[in-house]
Amino acid sequence: MIKKIMIILIFFIILVFSLFSTSSFKQHIVVTPNNHTKQAIQIEKDKYKDRFCNMSISDISYSAQAILENGDTLFFDDIGCLVLWEKDQKNKANIVLWVYAKDKQKYINAKKAWYRVDELSPMRYGFGAYSKKQDKRIDFETMKKNMLSQTTMANPKVRKHILGSN
Repeated sequence: MIKKIMIILIFFIILVFSLFSTSSFKQHIVVTPNNHTKQAIQIEKDKYKDRFCNMSISDISYSAQAILENGDTLFFDDIGCLVLWEKDQKNKANIVLWVYAKDKQKYINAKKAWYRVDELSPMRYGFGAYSKKQDKRIDFETMKKNMLSQTTMANPKVRKHILGSN
């Protein structure tokens, strides 16, 4: 009887160990503390997780970051997630926002970026950030207003309007 219990216990320990040693159980970074310079952090794909939707950041070209007054840096897979997270924050003026600019291939100030509305972003909101104003690009405040009113590519009516009958 004791041998059976020991065998079952050992089997259970091996099973638990093997489950937690697989790559699907790796810890993702959600917050990086002590970023008192308030500069964007260069991140690696699949190593960081979105603070708002909890998705792994696998496409850095749509990622965004928020740096709080205490130096904590939060990560987002889509600028839309950052906007949804930010709407409930106090002291918004003290939060530094960064977004990955696709044309510069680096992080820029999210409030100075220009956004296309028709891209296939991770959460399907459709906003891709760029450093320069061009036709069919909107500013941060317009993008934020669209996001909060659900005027995004995630809305089928809006997507049909933006893309046409495709």
